[in-house]
This record gives sequence, C-alpha cells and structure tokens, in this order.
Amino acid sequence: MKITRFIPLLALCAIIAVVAFVAGQISEKNGRPRRQTQQGATVAKTRPSSQKPADKPKILYWRSSMDPNFVSKKPGKDAMGMDLVPVYENEAPGKKAPAPAKSPEGKRKILYYRDPMDPNYVSKKPGKAPCGMDLVPVYADEATSGKIHISSAVVQQIGVTTTKATSGPFTKTIQTYGTSTWNETTLVALNTKINGWIEKLDVNVMGQVVRKGQPLIRIYSPELLSAQQEYLAALDNAKALEGSPLSVMAGAAAKLPEAARMRLKLWDISDQQIAELRATRRVRKNLTLYAPISGIVTKLDVMQGDYVQAGRNLMKIAGLNPIWVMASLYEDQIPMVKKGMMATVAFDSLPGESFQGMVDYVYPFVEGKSRTAQVRIVLPNPKGHILPQMYGTVKLISPINNDAVQIPSDAVIRASSTDSEVFMALGNGEFAGRKVILGPEGDDGMVMVRAGLKAGERIVTSAQFLLDAESRLNSAAQSMLSNGGSSK
Repeated sequence: MKITRFIPLLALCAIIAVVAFVAGQISEKNGRPRRQTQQGATVAKTRPSSQKPADKPKILYWRSSMDPNFVSKKPGKDAMGMDLVPVYENEAPGKKAPAPAKSPEGKRKILYYRDPMDPNYVSKKPGKAPCGMDLVPVYADEATSGKIHISSAVVQQIGVTTTKATSGPFTKTIQTYGTSTWNETTLVALNTKINGWIEKLDVNVMGQVVRKGQPLIRIYSPELLSAQQEYLAALDNAKALEGSPLSVMAGAAAKLPEAARMRLKLWDISDQQIAELRATRRVRKNLTLYAPISGIVTKLDVMQGDYVQAGRNLMKIAGLNPIWVMASLYEDQIPMVKKGMMATVAFDSLPGESFQGMVDYVYPFVEGKSRTAQVRIVLPNPKGHILPQMYGTVKLISPINNDAVQIPSDAVIRASSTDSEVFMALGNGEFAGRKVILGPEGDDGMVMVRAGLKAGERIVTSAQFLLDAESRLNSAAQSMLSNGGSSK
C-alpha cells in the first residue's frame, strides 16, 4: 500500500532528470555555459544569442615597420633586421597586396655586409651586428656606380629636401664702397698772357664756389693800354683814308683795325669788351679775367699786388657737375663690370637719397696693397650738393648670362675653391654625387653652374652632407675589404 503511493513521485523525478539531461546537451552544442543547481541538475543560462564566433582576419602580406615600401609574402626580417609585421584584409579592404620586394641574391653581387645602425661596422659575411640586428648587404652595382640607397623613412628622418635646377637670366649685384672726387675733365687752369700787376682779386680764398662768367682777377698792364690805343688809332686811320684816291694806302689802312683787334682778342679780351672800347673809345687800364666754368677754386697761386708774367698759372677751378665716384672692385669682380653699366650710389652724409650714374671707365691695373681695381662712375650733380671726398656705398647690377643654369648655393658641397659637388636625387631612395663647375654667385642665394648639370635635373638641397658621409663610408669600406681587411 505504501509502495504504490510513491510510484507517481518516482516517475515525476525520472521525467525531470531526462529533461535536464537533454537541455544540457543542447547548451553544450550552442556553446553556452552551464551552472549547477542546488539539486545538482545542470541548467542552461538564459542568453538568447546563438551566433557563431567571427573568423580570424586573413593576412594579405607582410611589410617593414620602418619602410612601408618593403613588403613580402612571407614573414621574416627587413633590410634593417627588424621583424616584418602582418597587414590584414580588414585593415586594407578592397586592396590587393603590393608586389613583394624581390630578393637581389643571385642576380647582384654582394660586396660586403654592414651594420644598418653603424655604417663603420662592416663584414665580408652575413651575421649579426653588435646591436643585435642583422647585417644588410651592399651590392657591387651600388658601390661602383657611386649611388647610395636610403629608405623613405630615413629620408624623412634626416630631412632630405630636393629641388630642380632652373635656367634663365642670371644677374649679380656687386656692392662695394666709393668716394666722390673731382671730375678731371672739368678742371680748368686760369693764367695770364700779358705781363702786369694783380690790381684786384675778386676771389681770394681757395675752395670758394664760383659761377661761370663771374669776374675773378683784375690785372693792370701797360702793354694792354698801348694795345687799346693802337686799336683806336687804327680805326681812325682807316676812316680817314677811306675816301683816299690812293687805293693802296686805303686798303692797307683798312686792314690795321682788324690786326689790332686780333691782338687784343689773343690777350683774352672778349668781343664784348672790344665792342665796348670801340663804342665808348675809353681805354681800360686793367684786364679782367672771368670764370670759364662753374665750380670750386681748388688752387690759388697769387695774391693782390703780385707782379705776374705771361704764361703764369693764377688759379685752378674744378667743376661739380657731373662729379666722379671712384669705387673699388676685388679681382674676381673685375670681369663682371663693363663700361656703360648703371650704378646706384648712396652717400652717408645724404641719408635717404640715392643717385643714378653710369660706369665710365674700369682702370686696367690692380693696386698692390689692397688687391683692388678702381672703377670710375660719372654721377650727375645739378644741385652741387655732392661734394668731393664724400664716402658712400655703390651697387652695380651685372647681367652675367641671359640663359644660365642655376641652383641654390646651399646645395653645393665645396671641397675646395675648384672642387664642387652636388647630390642628384634619382628617385626611389637613390642618390648619387656629381661634380659640377660653378660660376659666380648671384642674387637670392643662387649660384651659376657652368658645366655638370642641366636644367630640370633634381638635386638635394639639405642633408647632402649626410649623404656625402654615407657615400665616403661605402667607398672606404669597399677599399678596405678589397685589400683583405674587415672590421669584424
């Protein structure tokens, strides 16, 4: 009786156990975790998700972490000895893997191996550098051609910049110093052609400014008095014999006034003074000498009351318009300056003003001590405020060539005054040195290239000294290894 009462209860427990077992199997298939109930039955968690886990991304290719241009289909080491990193499909969707870098072994001869971090460490065999990185090969075609190869990452790190050689008009501005001086073509010496005494000096101070036609010196001369009287007598005789029946005497009398007039004129008596003497018939007792030009009295050799003889120089006058400026040129600048070139002169004593002149003459000799040549510039001076011995700066613009190849002066490596080199940017990280023959340096930091370079070729303008050091190290290592030496 009691056993039959527990039969339904046992059946119910069996059904619950079967259901729990089936539920656990289903949970394991769906990947869901199970947890134990207090009664020991396995019950599934209530997560509704039934998604499959995502598949691992596909690797497209392997690349260098320092040089993105170095790629490979397989994992390995790059040229610097660092492990290649994978590039997954989800990182570059829709892109195909670039062609992996071809191994040069078997096609190019390896000269030696070097440390990628220390170019001074070289070896004949592959291996490890002291820093632990793999040694990188240096090929024969790179060494013999003079080319060096640098990865794009290193190019950016050392700051390599390039530009193209250009062609066009090439000018050079020569800046030097100069000093104003007398215009020698305007120097005038004033002298007398008769004997006499200095009766009056209208200009009695050296350095005085005079105007053309201004009276300067008055000379008393007995010879001048007699010459004037002879001229007046000749005029009277010619007039008296004008109606004479003796034609011979009349003709001779007519010629005497002209002869007397010419004598006065040769003594620097002007036509105006002779005409005044003929009209007024008043004889002057002194001769007045007038300034032949406007300028400055540079020399005064007489004083009032002096007796002077014919031919004696009395004073000298120098003109101020135009005035000369004597500028100095160094030896290498002499061929650039030609007659007719325009010049700009600015004087220290006249701030804010500049004057335009023209090169008149380049003196054909060099001064021994200063090693400079003189160039003469003619400068208009209508106002006369540019005085002799004023110091100033001179600018000369010399057109060197109408179509010259030119590059920045900073791009040139100058080993000596005659040995110059530039580095060519060949692309794809390749660089090569090239010898060039330079001309003069022009404006805006440019230098003229006479030979070795064509317009349009690309050159390195910064970090070229690092490239030169790399090239020299390659050459030194090749020479050392060819003689049987090694730094390893």
